[in-house]
Amino acid sequence: MIRKKRIVIGIHGVGNKPPQPLLQKWWRRAICEGFDQIGASSERWTFDLVYWAQFLYSDAQDVGITDSENPLFVEFPYEPEVKKRSSSGKRKWRKRMLNVAEVVMDWVFLTENQFFNFDRVSDYVVRKKFADLAMYYHPENVEIDKVGIKVRKLIRNELARVLRKHRRKEILLLSHSMGTIVAYDVLTHLVPKIKIHTLITLGSPLGLPNIMKKIYTEMNKNFKAEKTLPTPENIEQAWYNFSDLKDPVAMNHSLADDFRPNAKGVGPNDIEVHNEYEYQGAKSPHKSYGYLRTEEVAQVINDFLTKRPPCRLNLIKRLLRGLSKRQQKTEPAPE
Repeated sequence: MIRKKRIVIGIHGVGNKPPQPLLQKWWRRAICEGFDQIGASSERWTFDLVYWAQFLYSDAQDVGITDSENPLFVEFPYEPEVKKRSSSGKRKWRKRMLNVAEVVMDWVFLTENQFFNFDRVSDYVVRKKFADLAMYYHPENVEIDKVGIKVRKLIRNELARVLRKHRRKEILLLSHSMGTIVAYDVLTHLVPKIKIHTLITLGSPLGLPNIMKKIYTEMNKNFKAEKTLPTPENIEQAWYNFSDLKDPVAMNHSLADDFRPNAKGVGPNDIEVHNEYEYQGAKSPHKSYGYLRTEEVAQVINDFLTKRPPCRLNLIKRLLRGLSKRQQKTEPAPE
């Protein structure tokens, strides 16, 4: 059996970013931090970062800019973690509150209560807080460098291009924030034939009712009748959904009750982590670097990179050793 090469492909989330080479280096360093925590090797693995910020921002962020009022200022750059902090005892209470909030949101979403226009309110929040996501779902063509084309198509095509480039390899797709929406859409609509060994979603808004409704609408599905969305059929082994309970973007931290398993039995496996990212005293439990260096995420990536299916020659050797041992047991002892 020929062993396929394995590759980790990442896709970033909302907001303008530093140039692609620098952002890819920061993601890789954060992942290597996680490897160090679990005692794994951080060398000799292939990583490619899908970069789509250029479709929404004409200029990338610049680490050389020190003026925080400049739109190209990098507010939260990568910085190695200095120390580990103990988890808060209030997390159980927060989890209960988030579970209640999810039930309420789902009820409003599924019943379309006439006294509360959830769609209008949620779309307003998206426009104000997540401008990139609003552009992604914009119903009209949006001009990018004076070329009329939907931003959604540009972003999706970029991920699809990278996945097609690596289609002969075993792929772990590592997505963060809005990148999890793009990943789900591309696997469902653009490259359903390209096999994905493992999907990882970090700080995902996929479970938010207004996002789910947009996905239902594009699929021409009746959300009232089905109530859950399908896991893409091309995810072969696992889907891990990591979230911090303090992450406001992943407020619906559980995706297992929103996405049903595919024909292979693969569906979201929800895992809580502690995103301890902090820069100059400012904490951001949604930041990608904090997620990437958690031990739980590092373990999944390391397992993917190191656990290889046995080649046919090794399998034959093991069978022959087994036969030899059985023959020794059945042979009569010398007198």
